[in-house]
Amino acid sequence: MKVRDWTNQLKINWSCQHDAQYPVWQLTAEWLNHRHITNDHASNQLGCVLKAMQRSAITHADVGLKGTQLKATLTLGDAQRVVFKPRFYERDFTMVGTPYAGKDRHNAEIAAFHVNRVIGLHKVPLVVGRVVDLESEVRPVAHRNLLSTFFYKDGNACFYGKCHYCKGPETGVCANRTLLEGSLTIWLPDAYKLGNTQRHPWSRTYNSHRQAAWETKSDYCHTVRRTRPYETPPRLLDLVDIAVFDFIISNADRHHYETFEYSKDSSVIALDNGKSFGNPYVDEMTILAPLYQCCIIRQRMYDRLWQLRNGVLGQVLYNILREESLAPILSRSNYKAVDRRLHIVLNIVDECISKHGRQEVLLDDSYT
Repeated sequence: MKVRDWTNQLKINWSCQHDAQYPVWQLTAEWLNHRHITNDHASNQLGCVLKAMQRSAITHADVGLKGTQLKATLTLGDAQRVVFKPRFYERDFTMVGTPYAGKDRHNAEIAAFHVNRVIGLHKVPLVVGRVVDLESEVRPVAHRNLLSTFFYKDGNACFYGKCHYCKGPETGVCANRTLLEGSLTIWLPDAYKLGNTQRHPWSRTYNSHRQAAWETKSDYCHTVRRTRPYETPPRLLDLVDIAVFDFIISNADRHHYETFEYSKDSSVIALDNGKSFGNPYVDEMTILAPLYQCCIIRQRMYDRLWQLRNGVLGQVLYNILREESLAPILSRSNYKAVDRRLHIVLNIVDECISKHGRQEVLLDDSYT
């Protein structure tokens, strides 16, 4: 398809109208199953949910759940919880250092959600941008755990929350007077409870003096494929799909992953993408280790990526994100980066096919 066709298929209908007698949050449960969170046919009604996330009254606010990064948990209306990640950086800020350096980037969460849609992954919970008023929307409904971390600096309302790196006002974030830009990530319906967090077999040591097994063993994938739950589909192919996604968005921080509880065939859920889009000039090849070490990928994913080559991915992503309320979401250099990285992925797959043959590399496990 052409850029225009992809854009028309995937653009958000921000004028979406929803029956007031029917809870808008129920739509998310209708799209959801144990293999995907949304689908290619959800775009028309997706705008209803994203718009509700932007406009619904905040009825409760608390500190974020466990983790290393500053965030808050908000309740919208009388039921729907979301995770709020605040703005720390300007759009054109370039992160240097390790591939997982810096604080979470709220615009990266927004962009990653839409990259996930464009490449047909559908494993990222809904994300939208929103400006919240800390004084009029958050403070009146804040739990004391969050309220106790509020402070003021240079006339601006601020908070530092509770997390591993939340040490006090010096690690906090400040609004522009009272208005603070951020991303909202929706909580999944209770019927789809996440199971225990599992360590990613290609996780990093986060220690410059110690390498992980996958960094030293050329046959590491063979070891992985002999252990549960990677010896049978779909888990390993899910991790390859996620690796491709992470490489395109430059997220090198996938140390753990989640799946749905009570489903042995559950999809891997790609949560926490805030470390993405840090440096558009660097392609962190180690993110692709599951792909180039195992030399397998879903036929469906490969076909989708092939259709998005030659600049289509970046242009479609730009067309979608420019209609977001917090636009611009990414710098121009990031759109060039996603196209460059897609080309690298396709080249690696081609090398695998040349070495092992199409039937061994392009797999169809019937899990969508």
